Amino acid sequence: MYIFTILLVAISALLITKLNTLVIGIAVLFFSLLIFLKKFRFDKKKLIIYFSIFGLFLLCGCINISSLQEANNFAGIVIRRKENYVVVFDGLEQFYVYSKNNEINLFDIIKINGSFGDITFTSIESEFDFKNYLNKLGIERQIYLNSYTTLLKNPIDFSLFNNYIFNQINSKKSKTIVNTLFLDNVNFDDFFKNSILKNAIFFLLSFSGIYFNYFIYKANSFFKNHFNNKIATILTVLLVAPLFVLNVQSFIVKRLLVFYLVKFISNKFGIKDPLTIKSFSYLVLLINKYNLYQYGFIMPLIISTVMSFSRMLFKRKKWYIKKFAPMLLIFITILPFNIQFNNSFNVVTILFSFIIMPIIRFLIVMMLPLVIHIKIPFLENILDFFYDLIVKLDISMFSVNVPPFDEITLIIYYLILFILLYFLEIKFQKFYKPVALLITSFILLYSLPIKNTFTSKVSFINVGQGDSTLIRVKNKTILIDTGGNLHKDIATNSLIPYFKKNRIYKIDAVFITHYDVDHYYALESLKVNFNVLKVYDYNNFNEYNNEIIPIYNLNNNFSNVVDENSRSLVLDVRVDDKKFLFMGDAPIEIEKNILDNYENLDCDILKVGHHGSDTSSSLEFLKEVSPEEAVISCGINNSYGHPHEEVIKNLEKLNIKIRRTDLEGTIEYTI
Repeated sequence: MYIFTILLVAISALLITKLNTLVIGIAVLFFSLLIFLKKFRFDKKKLIIYFSIFGLFLLCGCINISSLQEANNFAGIVIRRKENYVVVFDGLEQFYVYSKNNEINLFDIIKINGSFGDITFTSIESEFDFKNYLNKLGIERQIYLNSYTTLLKNPIDFSLFNNYIFNQINSKKSKTIVNTLFLDNVNFDDFFKNSILKNAIFFLLSFSGIYFNYFIYKANSFFKNHFNNKIATILTVLLVAPLFVLNVQSFIVKRLLVFYLVKFISNKFGIKDPLTIKSFSYLVLLINKYNLYQYGFIMPLIISTVMSFSRMLFKRKKWYIKKFAPMLLIFITILPFNIQFNNSFNVVTILFSFIIMPIIRFLIVMMLPLVIHIKIPFLENILDFFYDLIVKLDISMFSVNVPPFDEITLIIYYLILFILLYFLEIKFQKFYKPVALLITSFILLYSLPIKNTFTSKVSFINVGQGDSTLIRVKNKTILIDTGGNLHKDIATNSLIPYFKKNRIYKIDAVFITHYDVDHYYALESLKVNFNVLKVYDYNNFNEYNNEIIPIYNLNNNFSNVVDENSRSLVLDVRVDDKKFLFMGDAPIEIEKNILDNYENLDCDILKVGHHGSDTSSSLEFLKEVSPEEAVISCGINNSYGHPHEEVIKNLEKLNIKIRRTDLEGTIEYTI
């Protein structure tokens, strides 16, 4: 328990060094202090050690050591190798280096000629934030590579091991399963990915320490039944070693290696308490402070802590409680992480996991002989069947759409959970039933779209270079344009996750202003993967008035027009007491027609035409509509030069506040 307390102190110190996790850090420190005072009372010597460790980790968290090398004469070791980049470490700082050169190998020592620069990756709404991912690994700068030389070549090419496994599989479906479960290379195809996200089962279908540990435990138990402990351990190591080699870059592998090394040393000194061994392991991992921000660090720590404190609880219960309660407890424990990945959770996942997890364990065992070039008969048929099962599976009707927990909500959630476990452990029935009701009510209230019933919201979604606006009045939803990109699926990558975060389950109507790729191309995918009731465009729409969201089209004069932009719907939308005007890509000629045909065009918010191009937004038109704010939807550093300097000057001349999705991300108005 003392080591566990020290671990909590170290974690709290590192969290406090990050402003966005200040509250969590203080909460963890307070919690660990309570444990310390209860277990050890007031021990001056231990208290000094306690705060000394806190101060040491606090100092380590504040220190950010930068490289002393010059980029044009930089040398370091390659510690991460992916398809399009490497990460190079010089002993002080890690650097991202973009490179498709397959000759650079993991653990090579290379000398680079190039220049330093900030990491400048951008992402659209809800898309994977690669810059944030690198920052959490402790990588804050990159080197722009001109050339490199290899100072010391690693003779072992680890990628060959992966290719060796991968090339034994012919089926594309089977390769997806092998990549995901066996090689920790999350490279889902669209069908597989969409099914996982739709059903909120990402954590069940990714390379995980849960499966790894189970496999090691079962292998060791089997060998112990036939050999002495020493021989059993050696055989287990030989059996699982290929899995470690195949996934040498995985944080999960590093964590398990540290754990088993610490366990081995601890046993030599007679220390066998599981919580103490795990605490030592995590303290070793915190030598690299950035490990704290890895899901592979924090999620297993929380799960193992909860299970350690509840072990005695399950021993006292009947067999069916012993069977199902641990899985329920794990589900409740990782619920915030599941929501973080999926923007939803599925209430039948716990039942589904009893079916899927044994199958995955079986598949991992079936794939293991591939290491020695032996393929189990019908392996690909089995893997293909599993792939089809996941793709065809649809339990999304039981999914609950919710936004990720903020820090305060996260603290409240885990505080209630730990209080519940404590009262269950001591059999304090007077309190544990109300606390159980409290956590059930907490999840239920957080899941219900209560706020949606009483508010309205207009969201200009950041879809890069394109347009997409969500309008929600109470629980009625309208989408104007879907955005679109020829190289990525905007619907599944951006729109649907955003809908889930906002507790939205259907789109009542989609309006396509016109058929340019950046306005409509995500429509088909959206209809396939989300509940869309109606679709309108300039061929079938004049006005839409359902007494909740009145929408009128101001551009009706395009029957003989060929130009697609001139066909754009120009939508006048009233949301409660606010008036919005959506210009699509309507050019200046259409603006003039609207001025001639309509009076009282004043609006509160103007969605600027054609992403801020100088073909739209004439000064005359802007004067007439006189918005308080103007929203420009465009991609950062786009090749079109949007928004145009002249449009910006026109808006500034009229003192209209300018909002831009390329600078702000998704822009929201809650009414």
